[in-house]
Amino acid sequence: MVASNHQPTDQATDCQVSDLPTIEDADTLNPKIKQLLREFKQKLTALYGKRLASLVLYGSVARHEETEESDVDVLVVLRDETISHGDEIFRMADAGLAILLDYDELISVMPIAHNDFLYRNSPLLWNVRREGILV
Repeated sequence: MVASNHQPTDQATDCQVSDLPTIEDADTLNPKIKQLLREFKQKLTALYGKRLASLVLYGSVARHEETEESDVDVLVVLRDETISHGDEIFRMADAGLAILLDYDELISVMPIAHNDFLYRNSPLLWNVRREGILV
């Protein structure tokens, strides 16, 4: 389990998930990617209900630098205080497999607790906060 009761530090960001641009605003995002992200969000909403805070696209697809071999990187923000990354990835496997079969696109998920998104400092989260697109 990863504790997410991090307190803000001098380096913590004030970035809220709601501050990120949305896929609706991302005019240059591939329509197929937009559709699969919407479908993936529906599947995770059915799976998690109110535990699901948000999904954030990041990585090469969000930066418009993807290649044919690129996967679709998605940060899955959960309202839990603590999460088990392995358990959550396993829980999302069927939803990710359905997207792979329907769209021939691999989704790479990174589950995270909401407070970790807000207050944890890491190169990955700095990039997500800078380039992320809210689904």
